[in-house]
Amino acid sequence: MNGPFWWDTYNGNPLVKGKEVFATNYIFDFDDYGFSDGYGTGRAKEMNGNLDLETVFFPMITHHIDNEVDLTLFGGSTEYEHLKRRYRLHKTRNINIEPIIRSNKVVVLNPPVIRPGNLTVTYPDGSSEQVPHIFPDYEKLLSMK
Repeated sequence: MNGPFWWDTYNGNPLVKGKEVFATNYIFDFDDYGFSDGYGTGRAKEMNGNLDLETVFFPMITHHIDNEVDLTLFGGSTEYEHLKRRYRLHKTRNINIEPIIRSNKVVVLNPPVIRPGNLTVTYPDGSSEQVPHIFPDYEKLLSMK
């Protein structure tokens, strides 16, 4: 193998070929190793027993001021405690991860016309709002039918 496994896996996928790939990570601490917060993930959620994780992802197209365009799957900002994906596990035998991708619910981020300024988020229902950060309103996305 010439590179890390994740790179080889993504490199053969026609959806990401020639693109920069950002992974959505779940971090599991099974013992007292205690990852430092060097990953920027904050404190781990303490969990006992088996773990069932269900995350809803939305395709997010981000247009940058340098004309670059990114396509990512947005599962909410992990800066919020309830959306963090770092777990410290105790007595866990099974972990079930079920990603749900709402491929028909695309959200688009556009840079400000006048800089500096806020980004414009356009939601799948056609509504839009200005945001001072790079994250759309995840709860609003979840509420869209």
